[in-house]
Amino acid sequence: MESRLAVVTGASEGIGRGIAVKLAENSYVSVLAARNREGLQKTGDVISNAGGQSIIIPTDVTEEDDVVRLFRKADSYGRLDLLVNNAGVASFKPVEEISLDEWLEMIQVNLTGAFLCCREAVTRMKKRRKGHIVFMNSFSGKRPLPHGGGYSAAKYGLRGLADTLRLEVRKFNIKVTSVYPGSVDSSWWDKFDYDFPRKQMISVESVVDAVWGAISQTGRSVVEEIFVRQVGGDF
Repeated sequence: MESRLAVVTGASEGIGRGIAVKLAENSYVSVLAARNREGLQKTGDVISNAGGQSIIIPTDVTEEDDVVRLFRKADSYGRLDLLVNNAGVASFKPVEEISLDEWLEMIQVNLTGAFLCCREAVTRMKKRRKGHIVFMNSFSGKRPLPHGGGYSAAKYGLRGLADTLRLEVRKFNIKVTSVYPGSVDSSWWDKFDYDFPRKQMISVESVVDAVWGAISQTGRSVVEEIFVRQVGGDF
């Protein structure tokens, strides 16, 4: 089977790592992008041990020059088939306690980073009249939660970007999928000093399987939105 090329942002851990590995196991060359070089190398090692192929390109998706360089480097490995916008950060505080730096980082990483990557990907996919863009959103992009004002604002914006882009590119046979997971038990939560009920969260594997189901659709079929939650509700 001919290898396909996928760019996965936020590929250094958690859902990003899981998706990148799943793709590599299914004949994709996974281009791994994130700020954390050590984490990217760990993802690359997992892929290599599974017999897959990956390319590590440390990238800050908030920096336009970094994103342009990412896609230009990826071009040398083949034609782009898939972009997974997965890079994300969060700070959970009441609105009045969110600092401007925290606010800007959430907007820049979660939203502006996806915009910059989409701009590069769409230019390439339009020429081929083929491609797939996946937005890893959050249930917070559909329904706000207390102490998540900055995160929800960014994710609501990401939802708007995805929905608009879908209308613009469908005539070029480019698919757009938005994924809205509930809380996922991943290393992402290790960054927070909160006592979240992680045993009640859904698994990374469950989200990866759902995403792969959308990516593996053939022909003109597209899964436009995916909601993955644990049966008990938010947690």
